[in-house]
Amino acid sequence: MTATISHARLRVLFAFFAVASLLLSARLAYWQTVGRADLLSRATDQVHSDLVVAAQRGVIRDRNGAILATTVELRSLYAIPGLMTDRDGTDLKPRVAAALAPILGEKAEVLRAAFDSGAEWLFVRRRLPEDVAARIAALHLAGLGFEMEPKRLYPNGAVGAQVLGFVSDDGVGQYGVEGRYATELSGTPGRLVVARDPANRELALGLRTAVPAKNGDDLSLTIDLAVQNAVERELAAVVEREKSSGGAIVVLDPKDGAVLAIASSPTYDPARVGSADAEALRNRAISWTYEPGSTMKAITVAAALDKGVITPSTSYQDVGYAVIGGRKLCNAQCKVYGPTTVTQILARSQNAGAVFVASKLGAADLNAYLKSFGFGQRTGVDLSAETGGIVRPLAEWYPVDLGTISFGQGLSITPLQLASAYAAIANGGTLYQPYVVASRRDADGEHRTAPVAVRRVISEATSATLVTMLTTTVDSGIANAAALKGYSVAGKTGTAQIPSDEGRYVDDAYISSFAGFVPAIDPRMVVVVVLEKPQSKLLGTVPVMNTFKAIATDALRYARVQPDRP
Repeated sequence: MTATISHARLRVLFAFFAVASLLLSARLAYWQTVGRADLLSRATDQVHSDLVVAAQRGVIRDRNGAILATTVELRSLYAIPGLMTDRDGTDLKPRVAAALAPILGEKAEVLRAAFDSGAEWLFVRRRLPEDVAARIAALHLAGLGFEMEPKRLYPNGAVGAQVLGFVSDDGVGQYGVEGRYATELSGTPGRLVVARDPANRELALGLRTAVPAKNGDDLSLTIDLAVQNAVERELAAVVEREKSSGGAIVVLDPKDGAVLAIASSPTYDPARVGSADAEALRNRAISWTYEPGSTMKAITVAAALDKGVITPSTSYQDVGYAVIGGRKLCNAQCKVYGPTTVTQILARSQNAGAVFVASKLGAADLNAYLKSFGFGQRTGVDLSAETGGIVRPLAEWYPVDLGTISFGQGLSITPLQLASAYAAIANGGTLYQPYVVASRRDADGEHRTAPVAVRRVISEATSATLVTMLTTTVDSGIANAAALKGYSVAGKTGTAQIPSDEGRYVDDAYISSFAGFVPAIDPRMVVVVVLEKPQSKLLGTVPVMNTFKAIATDALRYARVQPDRP
């Protein structure tokens, strides 16, 4: 019996195949025209590998070319636990862990636990010293391999740690120059695309495209390694002798604000940053604020001299204290000096005398000069994590604040701010922005940092007068322990109480400091030394001045600065 198909069904089938043919034709036309690029890209991706080409991190040098930070390639040890078997399938993880443990200084059970964690691939230890990596490689242990990774090295150990900062395991700069110039130092990674066959082998004649990596910039710092070594050595010594909680030292070139050295205690080793506590990572020179005490008297006198309300010989009758805003503010131990000149106020460090000068000046002008000298605002130094300290707005001052601020209580500053202010006194009256990077070198050549003169804060005449007064303070005044044989020194001591969380002052605990420059005429350096809670307490300025002398002596000898006194 012959089967027949109805005409209606035939028409349906014909229409179906016609529509299908049209759809296939349209799809083919799409992939040959509009979608051709996307299809080709998908096919190309199946035979190409896209690799990131790492950029080399820039080198950091001191002002004389000594390398402070550089990068080397070290071997990182990884494990593939699934391959830790022999030909018979025996589990070799215990044997591998036992062999590695003494070399890595790790417990075998800790390594075994890592291998049994279920991870298909894991780092065992990153950036191994080459001798350690070689010992492990010589064992030919199953399931282990090496991958090259960059390691930041600091040839001088912990020296300059607070200036340099460090680089994390992920290659990210943290703190100091490494953090502030992270983008410039790290460069830009490149890209390499290579054609491969189905067995993932690179094709010698295959398509290659490449975007070269741009290596990071090299930086030359204003830091002098010899001075930095001296500063860190002397800070560590005085902190130990005085059983101090810590401290900071800043050395500036007063002519342009270049930072010659910065040290902070406690400190850390950037090669072992994982074992450092948070306080050690903090650069106290730029992020620690404290009440400056009597070092601020030089700023008060500078402002009054500049406004013309006093002269060095202006005198008053000192009775051991001053009353202002209904408060009685005493000299140290309420000592009475009788007839006193402004020069003697600095030489003897009289609190009542500073109040006398501030009263002549007035609160508005004192506040304005404090701001002009840079207090209460960041200096702009090119280091990470700087703070600005606190100078309260004039509207928030009580009458007594004019007196207390005149001798360094009721405001907070950083050691670097104080060094910058004394540099302005030393150089003729110009406040410079301190800086650490002297030049940056990239593919286009060297780019030098231009010193930034922020503003004139006092006149040249005021500067010269104050330099003479501060030199007297060292020659025959309270800062005599800072005097150097053969060199004129200008400077001022400071002893400050430490505010408590309750708004009072901590009992019998002080911050001792000295700010000075040498030689007093045509100075080569400003040195600020600040020490927290020395065991000498009220006599803490003596070890601080001795520290200044040791640093200045070494630095002047190293720089071959000729004596300016017989």
